[in-house]
Amino acid sequence: MICSVRIAVVGDVHDDWNVEEDRKALQLLKPDLVLFTGMCFLLSSIYSSTMRDFGNENVDLVRSIADLEITKAVILGNHDAWNTQKFSGRQVVGLALWLHEDCDWEKDAVQLQLECLGDEHVGYRRMDLPMLKLSIVGGRPFSCGGRPLFRKQLLKARYGVRDMDGSAERILQAAMGTPEDHSIVFLAHNGPTGGDAGLGANLDDICGRDWFVDGGDHGDPDLAQALAKLKAAAPCSVPLVIFGHMHKQLASGNGLRKMIVVGNDNTIYLNGAIVPRVRPPSLTAESEGTSRAFTVAEISNGRVEKIAETWISVIGDETKLEEEHTLFSSPNRGSVHASLL
Repeated sequence: MICSVRIAVVGDVHDDWNVEEDRKALQLLKPDLVLFTGMCFLLSSIYSSTMRDFGNENVDLVRSIADLEITKAVILGNHDAWNTQKFSGRQVVGLALWLHEDCDWEKDAVQLQLECLGDEHVGYRRMDLPMLKLSIVGGRPFSCGGRPLFRKQLLKARYGVRDMDGSAERILQAAMGTPEDHSIVFLAHNGPTGGDAGLGANLDDICGRDWFVDGGDHGDPDLAQALAKLKAAAPCSVPLVIFGHMHKQLASGNGLRKMIVVGNDNTIYLNGAIVPRVRPPSLTAESEGTSRAFTVAEISNGRVEKIAETWISVIGDETKLEEEHTLFSSPNRGSVHASLL
């Protein structure tokens, strides 16, 4: 029996999410599963050609995604914990604290986001989807890339993680126990280290450090370590590692990033951070509406068949496939290729 899964990846959301228009686009795509690589809310008024993002823990945006009635998994990124630097549980409202009176309690924004998402947030967790013969394993939440742990106090208080080795162990333990007939898709905010494997040595690599002229690997060491240990410990199918954070458009107008790498063991590393992911539709110059980006991956019996960058135009109640750029196609569909946009 053939088990086919269609996954729509929403890269770093930033400012570009409209629940009505994105719902219409997803209805056209008809995915079995939607994966979000991070909210990373962007203030468009300070958006610049360097593609830097500025965050502010947008709980309303996260709530609108949580309310989307579709099978989904989410990993929160660095800007989803941009202001909450350490776990505080609940914070007393300032005036009431000063008055030493009974008062309402106010939860920090990270806690509110996590409560909105519930089990759909897969940071350090596994989501088993028996109907799809698929398990989603989450990497480290709030990653900022590179070797330092971002929001170390948060990770320590919420997850008991104190260092990279501890983080790698949490990811590994989430993956262990995956049902034997399931394939594993890793979902992380930032991708793994792996300069030798073409993941991050150069500035335009999938996890390359594009703000330095000579590049450098900005991947997550804990994710790379967990992947290596999992593959060494038990036979398992890991067809996809999906992440964002490192934008397709490089800093300072240096061109475009490679968005896909096929590993020597046939694991495919996919960066979904198409930023901005919303633009005016190209159908006519005067058309109202938007064109919205998704990366669509098709898996059949645990093997990736096709990956494409897909743009859906939404004009009123009309939705159309505007563009599709194939990033990968399996030998069954023709020659294997990785078209780097």
